[in-house]
Amino acid sequence: MMSLDATEHVEQETLWALFKVVAGVSAVSWGGLAMMAQLERHYVTRLGLIEQNAFSDLVALAWLVPGPVGCNVAIQIGQELRGRTGAWVAGIASVLPFFVMMTLFAIFYRTPVIRTLAAPVMLNHFSMVLAALITITWVKQLRSLARTPLEQVIAAISTVLLAFAHSPAAFVVILFAAFAGGWITGPPQNGRFSFSLSSRDRNLLIALAIFLLIFAVPLPGDYQSTLFWPRLAGAGMTLFGGGFSALPVLKSLFVTPGTGISDRDFTLAFALSPVSPGPLLNVVPFLGYLTDGWRGALLATAALFVPSGCLVVFAQRHLFRLKRHSRFEHGMRLLRAATTGFLVVAVVKIVVRVPLDPVYWLTGCFALLCFARFKVPVYAVYGAVAVACGAWLWAVAH
Repeated sequence: MMSLDATEHVEQETLWALFKVVAGVSAVSWGGLAMMAQLERHYVTRLGLIEQNAFSDLVALAWLVPGPVGCNVAIQIGQELRGRTGAWVAGIASVLPFFVMMTLFAIFYRTPVIRTLAAPVMLNHFSMVLAALITITWVKQLRSLARTPLEQVIAAISTVLLAFAHSPAAFVVILFAAFAGGWITGPPQNGRFSFSLSSRDRNLLIALAIFLLIFAVPLPGDYQSTLFWPRLAGAGMTLFGGGFSALPVLKSLFVTPGTGISDRDFTLAFALSPVSPGPLLNVVPFLGYLTDGWRGALLATAALFVPSGCLVVFAQRHLFRLKRHSRFEHGMRLLRAATTGFLVVAVVKIVVRVPLDPVYWLTGCFALLCFARFKVPVYAVYGAVAVACGAWLWAVAH
């Protein structure tokens, strides 16, 4: 709930001002947490347009729904300040900076500079930095999302199951089973609970469910290519817990003969994604461009971000009512605990591809120390590793 003073300011907050602020924040934020912190500083601390408690509710809701958490918060701020139009403006503004940067990176992917970054030695070092960053993220999520013994058991079981899962259907089934288990084991609902939806909201949920079904159901090769973008939209409905949980899911879609993207291309994109501002799902425009040029970059970005943006607007209107349903809330808690398994699987898949050379493990330990102990920014660690590796390659060549 906004204060009376905030209500007066809202009328003065133009759509253009909203776009400039969110785009500027996205352009200088490395990761969704940094984006949320800067949005809070501007709209809560500096301008007072949103109260602190109300902003905390927006952040909590952003974690409850799939998609990039930082963009989810930006969309809700737009919705809070300027309604549905503001949500679209803020959503586009939060995506545009990293869309441009990652698409340009894809355009120059075959240039000598990028080829140097994609050299096997450099890529292996970057992969260990990425593995260290995901490990830190996993530890933080495990502490916040798996607090009770039941949540810890679900996290462990989902990790084991995801390690052997190789199809989109398996991902969906594991997450659905976690939610169902939470619903069944949750406490009984006290009192009556009424919940109704408008026809527009029902149509939205039906469309999102269809996307999820297209992603989950095994399809012949021709249909997989034809329905690639709807399948990507469905994949976005499974991405809880931030960008790193997307690695196994997106890999099952993009690293196929139909897209022409190799495992090496995919690994490089994810290894370099923390260097670019924006949430860690900024790899999507890059992968989309490699699939189908500018058209692919636009379609990939729209397919992944538009459905989750629509869902977070829907959630802002209704999900807090659903949270009062004890079984639903318990199911969501176990669902979020299950998503931590994606991070473990991502780390394992990255590490097993790196040669057993002590120098690579030294890089991983260096990155872990920087992130965990000294809180060094991600781009600074990547820069230090790139400079050291580049100097070594130059010395070997000369």
